Amino acid sequence: MEGKVVVLPFDTFLEQFVPIPAKVVEPVVQFAELDLSPVAVKPEPAMYKSLMDALNHEWLLAKYVIHATPHKSHSNVASAGGIDDGLYAPDCVPEEADMTDWEAIEVCIECKTEVSHDPVQALQAGRQPVGVERRRVLGQIMSYAALVFDNQHRTHQFSLILFGTMARLARWDRAGVIFSEAFDYVKDPANIARFLWRYVRMTPEQQGHDMTATKVQPNSLEHNLVLERAKNPLMIGGHKVGEHARREFAKSTKDARWFWKLKVSDGKKAREFLVGRPHFIAYGLAGRGTKGFVAIDCKDPQGPLVYLKDIWRVAHPKMRREGDILAHLRGGPDDTPVPDIPTLICHGDVGDQITRAKEVWKEQNPDASEDQCRLKTHRHYRLVMKEVGLPISEFQNGYELVYLILRAIGAHKGAYEKGVLHRDISAGNVLINILETVTPGGKYNVTREVLLADWELSKFLNDEDSGPRQPGRTGTWQFASAAALADLSKKIDVADEMESFFHLLLYLSIRYLPHNIVDVGHFVEQYFDGHALRSDLEYHGGHTKYNAMLAGAIHFPDIELRFLARRPPPKSALPVPPQEKREDSHKINKIFTTMLTWLSASYRLRDKKLASAEETTSNPTPPPKPSRRAVMQSFSDAQRAAMSSYLANMVRPPQKRDRPTDEPSSEEAYCKAKVPPILPDERKNLEKLAAKLGNHDDVRRLFALQLFGEPETGSNEPDWDPEDKVPDQLPPDYRQGDERSTYRSTLRTGKVPSGGAAVRSDGEPQRKKLRTDSLRLDDRPTRRS
Repeated sequence: MEGKVVVLPFDTFLEQFVPIPAKVVEPVVQFAELDLSPVAVKPEPAMYKSLMDALNHEWLLAKYVIHATPHKSHSNVASAGGIDDGLYAPDCVPEEADMTDWEAIEVCIECKTEVSHDPVQALQAGRQPVGVERRRVLGQIMSYAALVFDNQHRTHQFSLILFGTMARLARWDRAGVIFSEAFDYVKDPANIARFLWRYVRMTPEQQGHDMTATKVQPNSLEHNLVLERAKNPLMIGGHKVGEHARREFAKSTKDARWFWKLKVSDGKKAREFLVGRPHFIAYGLAGRGTKGFVAIDCKDPQGPLVYLKDIWRVAHPKMRREGDILAHLRGGPDDTPVPDIPTLICHGDVGDQITRAKEVWKEQNPDASEDQCRLKTHRHYRLVMKEVGLPISEFQNGYELVYLILRAIGAHKGAYEKGVLHRDISAGNVLINILETVTPGGKYNVTREVLLADWELSKFLNDEDSGPRQPGRTGTWQFASAAALADLSKKIDVADEMESFFHLLLYLSIRYLPHNIVDVGHFVEQYFDGHALRSDLEYHGGHTKYNAMLAGAIHFPDIELRFLARRPPPKSALPVPPQEKREDSHKINKIFTTMLTWLSASYRLRDKKLASAEETTSNPTPPPKPSRRAVMQSFSDAQRAAMSSYLANMVRPPQKRDRPTDEPSSEEAYCKAKVPPILPDERKNLEKLAAKLGNHDDVRRLFALQLFGEPETGSNEPDWDPEDKVPDQLPPDYRQGDERSTYRSTLRTGKVPSGGAAVRSDGEPQRKKLRTDSLRLDDRPTRRS
């Protein structure tokens, strides 16, 4: 939250955000008579009940109630944490003692015994709070605000924080947080009273509730429809279709307290969709706050389920809405659509719902330039798409994984040819698309293809020269190119995107395919989550990823990463040596070593420190004999036909090969741990190798050749094991390194990794229902767009 904090005088805070209701006079005499001195006591648990006793008066709170819930949360929400006290509406007071109800809480109230626990002053100055306890308090209040956003449909929310005899109010939205100045609530109890008295008399919209999301009434026709669609399959021609979507919809409705009707309007007409709990929730307190829902289209209540994306997009004139981008990529009736991207149903901004934090910051800093403000303005937006994708981590085997990413690169190429660069390749944005058909004769066919989704951060190529569209950086940290993470001003190009596909393939392979790395958690920590805070006070990428790109090999810690055709013995004390037998080498290694060759050439050319020196050589091993019959038998007839048709077009020799005559017989020759300086006569060859990264067809052909073989040599059956996928090798209790403070972890995730919640490499505790395996980190370093 550094740079995303505004502090206002208390009266200004109330005037702007908690106004006096019309035609009502405040009971100022009763405010002054309120005694809050018993609240400022020790130990901390004594404050909880004292606050309830002091404030639970009908003249003050009407029918609302302050309830102490310090120990755990309501069973409907998978969170181990609970907040000290909370304000609840009269019909939503928790029934179970001491349980925080994150789906119903109105105002979060956190109590601390010491005045020194206030973290806001340091944040206001753009610094991290000094001291472990201040960082912990900041982490707590941020995590509680995130839980409210996760579990409610809100535009904003309020908190009350007490520390010793002092207190602050907070207003959170997706841009940042606005605090009131600290005040002494013992000497001036009227401040807390004024806030609470006004809050309970405000409209739901003023309180922060999204009025375009309405609760479905129990036992209504719509309520029964949700239950019916969650339970009963969609039947076409006597066959069940869309079962993957129905299962996810059923999960989202199971034990849900409420179902919701969400409105999506294009400004002219509105459509409505029925949903349960979010199918996906992106971490991050300040940012886009993406939620995904499997939904019923009220216009076609018995038709296929659809996917609804709820997001707070960056409101910038140069940033186009995702629905507009999808419409452009799909084209008109006479235009060729880009393949393997979502099909737009409808989209639109949600009324006039917009964040206020940046506006208030500018009012408080009238002489500051736009560059001095790290806050962004976000506008609420909804998008509905036809396809409900599966996470790519549900690939069947390594062969299908490579095939799916190959197709995603094809979709990326199609968009690029229409003038759009995706700019956010990640495990969350490459999905499996289940395509089902029933012939007139009643035959059921299903194929698994790819869906390159989430185009909200994409950029039109003709906008590239217009400069950054927003402060900070955007993208997904784990999959961004090492060059982009090292140079914050670098413009993203095709080569960066192809490197992101490389990191995506590596991320999924290291988790689900056999290899010679013993500690997968440590590898993910260093390679994907690695970062450094440099002297410019900006986060940059870690050394492990960058050094691998430069060297053309991934060494961890002292052996070269290799994928294996079979899994090593469980709990092996020693890593498998890199010189394993050729029959033990996985076919996917060829893709990694070849791309690392191209990447190394690109990074060596970019690195200014490399000068002329001795040339190094290596003796590559000849390729193995191919055969792909076994793996192809693992797919259905329809899937085999679709794959073969797609791959046959990929492996046809290009009309003009750009392999230089002086290129080594194997590109693996450059895969060295030690990086040699560039020789004068080597540069031309390196430039040709590096150029392959910027050519979609070169990368696609590399993938396709490993799947389909090389027609001109007569070898067209590469040997892939149909059962090479293994259970997730990332430890379920994986946490980011202990040397990172709770505060910094909270900045990235919006959550405090406390209460026993395991934080995985994707940044997601296992309690979450995910559509993706990836985390977009809004407060973490993100690429400039």
